[in-house]
Amino acid sequence: MPKRERDDEQFSVRVELPLANGKPYIGRWPHDGPCSPDEVALLLIDFQKDFCHPDGYLAKVGGDLKPAHKAVRKVMPVLEAARNAGVMVFHTREGHRPSLIDLSKYKKWRSCLAGAEIGMTSQTGSKFLVRGSPGWEIIPELAPIEGEEVFDGPGYDKFMHTDLEHCLRCAGIKYLIVAGLTTEVCVSSTIRGATERGLECILVADGTAGSEMEFCRAHIKTMQVEGGIFGTITVADLVCAALKSLQSASVD
Repeated sequence: MPKRERDDEQFSVRVELPLANGKPYIGRWPHDGPCSPDEVALLLIDFQKDFCHPDGYLAKVGGDLKPAHKAVRKVMPVLEAARNAGVMVFHTREGHRPSLIDLSKYKKWRSCLAGAEIGMTSQTGSKFLVRGSPGWEIIPELAPIEGEEVFDGPGYDKFMHTDLEHCLRCAGIKYLIVAGLTTEVCVSSTIRGATERGLECILVADGTAGSEMEFCRAHIKTMQVEGGIFGTITVADLVCAALKSLQSASVD
């Protein structure tokens, strides 16, 4: 990770939010002004083969993979810019123990009803959402590198059943740039969990996708109610621009 040349660097992202009066709010994130880059982390949620590959869980339940692939392409330059700027990167994976001891009866029943029972073997031999199976792995395009932490858990809210919150607190992180899959399940759940813990989130709107895009749009719209009740939104290009502004002040 590049070292910072100065201790007084400041980071912010341009945002535009629609308000109830029909007028847009144009400002910066975080809401209370620029922050230290060391207080910011990029959180990439569940960019796993099970949610991106045609033999994975999402495809098996009838999800459209094209939006996920578009999101991956948008997030790739964001991840590169974060690494070059020395911003911390965290990854998550949804997955159950091979014994499935951590799989609730309801989740097992629900996934079976959806057509992709968790633990079921796919056509290529991977077990849906099971730790250690090929589909559980993060896709190569966004795979973690040395020094980037990965948080494994069986739930949708990545703060539940993991030590993500503890690690963020220890690292001094207050602000999260979020992208991931799927919008309506793990991304939405995690952003809500982060908000409840006093963390301020910004969602990369074109860096997330749902099983159906109407679900994705609905959850993004929900984030924006009441002035951004669960955080704010932006697009990958604006995040990249903000991160790249830090790169010129960093040295290897």
